[in-house]
Amino acid sequence: MSYLLYLGIVLSSVTQSASNKAFYKGGGTQVVFNAIKALSAVALMLIVGLFRFEFHLPTLLFGISYGVLLTVAMYAGYEALRRGPMALTSMLVSFSVLIPFLWGVAVKGETLAPWQYGGILLLLLAFLATNADKLKKSASNRGSYGVWLLFVALTFAANGAGSVLQTEHQALYPGLYQKELTLFAMCVCAIVYFVWLLASVSLRRAWQTKGKGYAALSGLANACVSFLTALLAATENASVLFPVISAGSALGVLLCGRVIFREKLKINHYAALALGISAVILLKI
Repeated sequence: MSYLLYLGIVLSSVTQSASNKAFYKGGGTQVVFNAIKALSAVALMLIVGLFRFEFHLPTLLFGISYGVLLTVAMYAGYEALRRGPMALTSMLVSFSVLIPFLWGVAVKGETLAPWQYGGILLLLLAFLATNADKLKKSASNRGSYGVWLLFVALTFAANGAGSVLQTEHQALYPGLYQKELTLFAMCVCAIVYFVWLLASVSLRRAWQTKGKGYAALSGLANACVSFLTALLAATENASVLFPVISAGSALGVLLCGRVIFREKLKINHYAALALGISAVILLKI
């Protein structure tokens, strides 16, 4: 069962990335995209929540905190990509997986087999290999470097802390309130971005934006990633769960770029695929 959940998370993550790329290729704006994305995520979780929804105050507090982090990650991630080199930005943000990994090992006392530590090392090498052909070029682009680095740090911290919150929620309430946690978090994102939309863009202009379907699809995929991750967090160690998700999603995005967007893979990309597959195998043995 856990393998099906992992597969669902990876497929949803790839769908989210592909939808993001398709929308931005059409020239849409961040506020419209994130508002539609958040509202569609809430709609999905409301449908899921119709079945045996239970109000739980601690989960509400966890959900609000998680929603704030998701909102920060959505905004800061967009700004980091807009202001800095995509390759270097994506790679640095990917390293946020180290936060839940270190939390699991150092704080929760989770233990890993020696080969699983090797899997973590291979995962980090895979992230490096993914962008190896662009890092030299990226590093030379230093316009507004400090602001870009700030947004990278915010995205890194928000993603990592959000993963820790999911883990801690399920440690306290194993197997319970996963859909409620996701719904509360998505509601926070939706409220923030809908208010921002009303304050900055007319609803008519937002409705006329091209690619609204991609934004909605991204929101549905985002809700699936958060919900399925919460389900897995009840049974999997954080030190394994999030590295495996990151590796699988990175591999999926590479393959999606090759198959759907006809992006050419270079030698370093094939090396990243091999390293990533090896990392997943070692982590899940």
